[in-house]
Amino acid sequence: MTATRTKSALSRRTLLRGLGVGLALPWLEAMAPATRSSLGLTSPDPAARRLIYVYVPNGVQPGAWFPSTEGPLAELPPTLAPLSPYLDTLSVLGGLECDKAKANGDGPGDHARASAAFLTGVQPLKADGQVHLGPSADQIVADALAGTTPMRSLAVGCEGVLRSGQCDSGYACAYSTHISWRSETTPALKEFRPGPLFDRLFRGADSELTNAERARRRSVLDFVADDAARLQRRLGSADRAKLDEFQTGLRDLEQRIARLASANAAVPDELRPQDPGSDLGEQARVMSDLIALALAQDLTRTVTFMLLNEGNNRPYRELEIDEGHHGLSHHKGDAASIDKLARIEAFHVEQLAYLLGRLRATTEGDGSLLDAAMVCYGSGIGDGNRHQHSELPILLAGGGAGTLTPLGYRRFPDRTPLNDLHLALMERMGVQPERFGDGRAPLDLRA
Repeated sequence: MTATRTKSALSRRTLLRGLGVGLALPWLEAMAPATRSSLGLTSPDPAARRLIYVYVPNGVQPGAWFPSTEGPLAELPPTLAPLSPYLDTLSVLGGLECDKAKANGDGPGDHARASAAFLTGVQPLKADGQVHLGPSADQIVADALAGTTPMRSLAVGCEGVLRSGQCDSGYACAYSTHISWRSETTPALKEFRPGPLFDRLFRGADSELTNAERARRRSVLDFVADDAARLQRRLGSADRAKLDEFQTGLRDLEQRIARLASANAAVPDELRPQDPGSDLGEQARVMSDLIALALAQDLTRTVTFMLLNEGNNRPYRELEIDEGHHGLSHHKGDAASIDKLARIEAFHVEQLAYLLGRLRATTEGDGSLLDAAMVCYGSGIGDGNRHQHSELPILLAGGGAGTLTPLGYRRFPDRTPLNDLHLALMERMGVQPERFGDGRAPLDLRA
C-alpha cells in the first residue's frame, strides 16, 4: 500500500495493492491533514475542479427545452423535468451558436459538423473521408493538467466508434463518433464498452482478455482484500464506513457490467459485437457510475460522455418506440412523432440526472463531487427538425469548487459563440488559451 508512514495522514495517491492491481481510493477524512498542511484547507484539493461534457445527438424541440421566462427556475419545461432535484445547481443557457457546425459553403453534412465542432470550434475538413479538425476544449485542459492525475482524460460513450470511411455527405465517420480530439487528425480514445472501461480504470491493461479469461478472473476487490483490511485498521469510523461503501459499490458495479455483457458471453471473441447490451439506460447508468468512480479516485479531471453518436437513428425500444431517433427528429409537425421525440429527449435528460445524482452522492472534503464539478450538457444542433446550429440546447450544473453559481435561465445575445462558454470553463480549470475557434472572450457566468 503506497501510503505515508505517519498515522496522522494518508496521501491522496494512496493505493490498495495486490497481485499487480493498484486501486485508487476515494477521498477520506484521513487525507485531510496532509492537504490542510500543504494548502491550509480541509478539502482534499479545492483547485481540483472536474470538467465534464455530456453530448446528445440530433438536437431538441426548443419549445419543450427552454423555459418560458428568464430568471430563477421555479419549475422546468417538460424535457428538463427530470432535473428538478438539481434546480439549486442548474443554469439553462440560451442564445449560443456553433458557427463552425454550419455549412459555410461546404454543403450538407450538418450532423457530422455538429459533433466535430461542438468542442473544437473548428470547421471540419470535408474531403472524401479525410480528417482535419483541431484539439477540443477538454483536451486543451487535459494537456495543461498533464501529470496531475494518472489519466490525462476520459472519453466514453454508449455507441461504437468509426475512425475511417464516410458517414455524412462526404465527412469522415470519425467526426460523427467523437467529440474529443487530441489533435487536428487524432480523436481521443472513446471507450463504449463498460467491461473494458472498468478494466482500464481499475485492473490495468486487461481489456484484451478473451471471454474465457473474463469468466475466470476474480473481482478486483479480491486482489486487494488484504491491503484493504490493513487500511481499515488505520481509519476512523467515518472513513471505515466510507471505504466499506466504496467497496460495496465497486463490487455491485462489477456485477452489473457482467450482466450487461452476459448476452454476448457465448459469442466467439472474434465475432463479439460492439454493443454489450441493448438497454441504453442501464448502459448509460453504468458509464455514469464509472465516471463518478474515476473522478472520486482522482484518476482524471476531464471527461467527455457522448451518449450516442451524432445522426444516430436507433429505435428506443426501452420506451416502446420503434422508429429511429434521427428520422423522428425531422417530424415536420407530425403530432405522433413530436410526442415520441419528447419522450426520447426526456430520457436523455434522465441519464444526465442520474450522473448528477451520482456526483452529489459522492462526498469529497466538506462537499460533494458535484460541488467540485462543472457539467456541461448539450448538442451541436438546436432544433433537430431544422438542422440549425444556433439557439443550442446547453445547460450547466455543478459548483466548480465555488466558481459556478446557478443562473436559472440566462439568455445571451443571439449568435453568442458556444466557444465563449468553453473559454469560461477552461478559465475555471486554470487554462487560458490565446484563442479558441471563434471565441471572443470567456462567457460571463456571474449571477
